Amino acid sequence: MLFSLILAVIAIVSSSWIHLAVMRWVSVGMAKIPLEPFNRVMMAVLILFFAHFAGIVVFAGMFGVGHQLLSIGGFSGESVDTVLDYFYFSVVSYTSLGLGDIFPTDHLRLLTGVEALTGLLLIAWSGAYLFAMMNRLWDWPPCAEPDKPKK
Repeated sequence: MLFSLILAVIAIVSSSWIHLAVMRWVSVGMAKIPLEPFNRVMMAVLILFFAHFAGIVVFAGMFGVGHQLLSIGGFSGESVDTVLDYFYFSVVSYTSLGLGDIFPTDHLRLLTGVEALTGLLLIAWSGAYLFAMMNRLWDWPPCAEPDKPKK
């Protein structure tokens, strides 16, 4: 159980740090690049997507370490033999999709739950960040008012 907790803490800190560093660069570093608001938001979306991708890779690596090196758990259902299998399971866990074709056993269950919680938090953080960014960049025209009925 101790190794599972250590892997979980490493994965949480690493993926959150990556996410924070990427959002800081999108806020500060990208501000020096002249872009129209639409293009700036699209670039932020793509860059944040890759931040999530990196977080998924971190957790996939922790699953590999826990399964192959530390033997703190395994997987049931479909076989998990390759790096792509760990990545697939990590994507399904990070997004809280949980298809159920592969499921963890023993202490890897803790890491799976932690990944789902971390993914939920980081995805919500990205959504809030993009909402704030669009509110700051967008010129929202006033909405059209319906015609008033004539008397």
